[in-house]
Amino acid sequence: MREYKLTALMAATSFLLCSGLMTNNRQMYWMASVLGALMLGAYLLVRRGAQQVAVQRRCPAELMEGETVEAEVAVAMQARWGLLWIQAEDAASSGLLLEPLSAESGSPFTGVVHYRLTALRRGEHQLGPVSLTLSDPFGLFVRQERVDDTTAVLVLPRPMALPRWNWEGGGRGRLIASTMRGKRGEGTDWHGVRPYTPGDPLRRIHWRATARHGSWHVREFEVSQLAPTVLALEQAPTWRADGEAYPDFDQAIRHIAWIILEAPRQGVSVILVGSGMPELRLTPESYTDPRALLRPLARIQPNADHSILDDLPRLIQQYGEQYRIALFAPPQEYALFHARAQGYQAQGYAVEVYA
Repeated sequence: MREYKLTALMAATSFLLCSGLMTNNRQMYWMASVLGALMLGAYLLVRRGAQQVAVQRRCPAELMEGETVEAEVAVAMQARWGLLWIQAEDAASSGLLLEPLSAESGSPFTGVVHYRLTALRRGEHQLGPVSLTLSDPFGLFVRQERVDDTTAVLVLPRPMALPRWNWEGGGRGRLIASTMRGKRGEGTDWHGVRPYTPGDPLRRIHWRATARHGSWHVREFEVSQLAPTVLALEQAPTWRADGEAYPDFDQAIRHIAWIILEAPRQGVSVILVGSGMPELRLTPESYTDPRALLRPLARIQPNADHSILDDLPRLIQQYGEQYRIALFAPPQEYALFHARAQGYQAQGYAVEVYA
């Protein structure tokens, strides 16, 4: 359609110009000049329109895996008196999905785009750059521009329960002591009572306090007596890769996220270590903002230069007496990790492998 309009205007301008030359009619000269000036003005407007472009996005800086929100990108340009029409199209990295919503107005040339943004995979992703389609009001000339404006979006891992996980257990010294008592897991150093929180084990209900207060109350134990755990994550690039994604590694991160968020309910202290990151010790104060616990997990990648098995002797020496150690390994290397763990299990250490 645009080509037809332009061809018709050029033909009309040529006809008027030729007719004016043949008949020496100044009115035809004037009409041909107006049409020529109109086409030239439309061309220059589109050609020089993409100057001082400002892009504004309305979207959250953080999303949870699988979360969907409505976002907006608006493009503002130097004042053109409404003569320059703009159609914007945003882009996203592979971990985000953009689904444009239907435009409210009939014309797509509004400079504002509403779309549905879905977080597909954890990690640091970005929105942008923005592709612009510039057009004059008559639709004679169209130009494509690109604005290198990007916005970072952090996708947090979605916690997923680990089926074989058991909160009971501990290091070698704790394991021997609990066996002598005839039970494992929670200590007997009672700290007090507190109101019931959804997810608290029913075995901790304090019936007398519940009857006295008229609401559910549970026993609270000293955290230091409740089987502290070391989560040791393999970060060597040996996980199953799917292009740029590591689905097995992401699944392990989801399980770790669940353990970290569930630990305060169980009264368990957690230390997260990896083969390529500094130690992350989680204290009760750390649990005031659950998203703050998930941010480091969102950025972890399997890019370490050595295996966590190289650090295992040091972890056993440092934590083995009091802590249980949970190794998160790639499925294809489970046999290797399990064989190393069995050697320490034979010595009485609580070392487990999850793949």
